[in-house]
Amino acid sequence: MLVEITVKVPAEVASEIRALAEKLAKMHVAGSDETELPLERLDWCMAQAINELVKDKVIRSSRDYAWILSVMNEQVMDDFEEYYTPISFIDYLKMLKIEKLPGKSVLYDNCALVENTFPDWEFSDCPNSSETIRRRNVAKRFLNVFMRAKRGVSEGFSEK
Repeated sequence: MLVEITVKVPAEVASEIRALAEKLAKMHVAGSDETELPLERLDWCMAQAINELVKDKVIRSSRDYAWILSVMNEQVMDDFEEYYTPISFIDYLKMLKIEKLPGKSVLYDNCALVENTFPDWEFSDCPNSSETIRRRNVAKRFLNVFMRAKRGVSEGFSEK
């Protein structure tokens, strides 16, 4: 993920700041003593997880993205502390180049159906226990695949 930052500095230090910014852009962090991954790698892990779920037909319809958004909003994953609204989640998926995205109303409507906390979710529209189990399993599988991708990146496996 790229973020544009605009900084106003006095004219007398502008050339020094510009030179520093150019040096920083060329740097690569090889590692640190912290366990957190750079955001770009987390984005790659997220894209890998979602693409695998689509490929394996775990995500059957656009409403299944609501279960992923719901589990992320419960902060089950330490990597993503932000609260995602359906609109910001869709924008994030677009940035990851995920195809066949859900609409915001699909996410709003389906996230509103979730009762209790993960993994003990119930759904107000779904007295059928097999569909409740399927929806929980979408979130469980997502977490599993995301963590597997994250472990692979942390252990130095190729991202390609």
